[in-house]
Amino acid sequence: MSNLTKMLLTIVVSVVIPLVVLLGIWADILPQSVQVAVGVFGVIAAAAFILIGNLYLMWSDIKTGRYSKNS
Repeated sequence: MSNLTKMLLTIVVSVVIPLVVLLGIWADILPQSVQVAVGVFGVIAAAAFILIGNLYLMWSDIKTGRYSKNS
C-alpha cells in the first residue's frame, strides 16, 4: 500500500467516520439503539484504554526495577 493510501485510510478512520456518527446523533438521524450502542462502546473503550495503559505502565516499572530497594 502506498503512503498516500495509508494516510487517506487513517484520515477516514480517525476523522470522517467519527464525525459522521456524531453528526448522525446530533441530527437525530441514527436510531436510538445505535446512539446508545455508540455511547456504551465509547465508555467501555475509554475504561479499557485507561486500565490497559495503567497496567502497561506498572508492568514497565516493575520490569525495569524502578521501585526496587537497591540502597
